[in-house]
Amino acid sequence: MKSKERVLRAIRHKEVDRIPSYFLSTPSISSKLAEKLEIKSSKLHYLESGHGELIDRLGNDVLFVWPNSIMKPERKFFSCGSVHAAIHSGTVVYEKMPLEDAKNVDDILNYDRWSSPDWFDYKIPEWMLPHLKEKAVCAYDMFILLLYAMGMRGMETLMMDMAAEPETAHAVFDKICDHHLERLRRFLTVNAGVIDIVGIGDDVAGQSGMFFSVEMWREYIKPCLKKAVELCREFKVIPYFHGCGGFSVLYPDFIEMGITCTGRLQTEAKGNNFAELKAEFGKDLCFWGAIDGQHILVEGTPEEVKEHVRTLLRNNYDGTGFVAGPTHSFTEDTPIENVLAVYEALNEGATV
Repeated sequence: MKSKERVLRAIRHKEVDRIPSYFLSTPSISSKLAEKLEIKSSKLHYLESGHGELIDRLGNDVLFVWPNSIMKPERKFFSCGSVHAAIHSGTVVYEKMPLEDAKNVDDILNYDRWSSPDWFDYKIPEWMLPHLKEKAVCAYDMFILLLYAMGMRGMETLMMDMAAEPETAHAVFDKICDHHLERLRRFLTVNAGVIDIVGIGDDVAGQSGMFFSVEMWREYIKPCLKKAVELCREFKVIPYFHGCGGFSVLYPDFIEMGITCTGRLQTEAKGNNFAELKAEFGKDLCFWGAIDGQHILVEGTPEEVKEHVRTLLRNNYDGTGFVAGPTHSFTEDTPIENVLAVYEALNEGATV
């Protein structure tokens, strides 16, 4: 069974020959793995061929893609001024968020440095297309709302807006939603027939649960996500909500909206017992992640890591509806031997 077929069948809860997997890591971990596996190419970015070789050697089934930034150096604001983007660009640092002092909706709407969809190159390079044919292709981080809103307004100010100034909160979320919808439409249009899955997730929760009430999520974020799901439906791609923390209280809403995949199932977070969630929601949702990058991968031995993976496979009672991978990117403190142990156990397909 080819990787693309394996992933798509797992998402549709059909029989698979083994549980599919994905790989996410820091550049340092990728480089160490390449050295360990004697992959000579130094190009390990997801959009570069060397990483394709690493993915193949590990036996992974998913490739992540995203639009490339074409920002000019003189631009000082990037992707809604978010902290998330600042981390990735390495150049944007704020003592105060750009709209932290905005007093009303007009100040939000008239702000002249909102990011533009024109700041990105949406075409996946031609040379990469052969690498994508047999993999499930996931457009990654295409619809981050809360993190970008916090990056514009500041976390405390945004939360106060959501509690006491709903018109202001709606204005911020709607501006970011419109930006993401246009980016996603352009990306799917230019790469028609290439992309299978679209990541529309966001970090709406922490280890102890949601950052705010489900009712607030339904008022401010769900309407935007519905538009993203509708756009995915228009282009016949699969919507996948990924985020950190414990947000399983949203799963009934996901099912009602038509979101069929969710992850990355941070197993230490509230409400994220894999076996229990699989039993309750496994017929409707395909779970991604669940391999504990918080403790077991960092602190355990390779054999303990393998047993952790085997337990997940055993708890995946129907043998499908699961795409395995780390609950976050493999971090700098993850031993390389443990990363390799993850994929050794997955490729063995151990279920006993």
